[in-house]
Amino acid sequence: MHFLVYEFGAYVYLRMSPDGVAWSEPHHVSGTWIWDRQYGLCEGDAVIGIHPHIHQELQYDCLVGGPPGIFIEGSQIYVFVALGQAPGRMACLVGDIENLPESFAPCKENPLFQAEGGYGSVESLGVEANPYFEFRTISSADVVKVGDHYYMTYEGVRGPSSYTVVDDQFGLGLARSAGPQIDGPWEKYPGNPIIADLPGNVGLGHADLVIVDDATYLYTATQDGTRARYVLIKK
Repeated sequence: MHFLVYEFGAYVYLRMSPDGVAWSEPHHVSGTWIWDRQYGLCEGDAVIGIHPHIHQELQYDCLVGGPPGIFIEGSQIYVFVALGQAPGRMACLVGDIENLPESFAPCKENPLFQAEGGYGSVESLGVEANPYFEFRTISSADVVKVGDHYYMTYEGVRGPSSYTVVDDQFGLGLARSAGPQIDGPWEKYPGNPIIADLPGNVGLGHADLVIVDDATYLYTATQDGTRARYVLIKK
């Protein structure tokens, strides 16, 4: 069976296929949406905080969803989603393949990791803004397992650089599980963001990891808006 997850309006949907050609109807991954508090309370990590360049009244209050990632291990299917904004956080949901789509529940260690540094100076752009590249949103996970660890690329969005623009600061982050558990704590690569400095470009953070024999390939957008392939080397 093939499995596909995607988002529409921050809601995450799952489709299944026996052959990769004919796909099931979309199934909403329970617990994923973006909403105002009038429709339901949200826990602390799901809260959308204050951004220096977004008028608060124009934002939703809560988020669990956005561009997702997927990883399947045995009978378990893991869906990685954004959890809150400003600061951004990465979370996961886990379900039993035999009981989809009703079986999804939050992973035990959510959030897996989050942005710590805030937005930084509002005047900062370029290299000096890199430590804050994931302030607004962390999402778009792509996960592989190598040895005793799980590795993830993800998109960090610092958000708009002024009130006059939409999101225009994007970066590609790298993280790995701190231990052998996929739903346990994760640690981020201290050299994030990789590939490019802020402001990055749309598509830079939506990367794909492919392992072929002893080679690990990274496919992602580049500064000139094209798709590129990199070979990752372990040091």
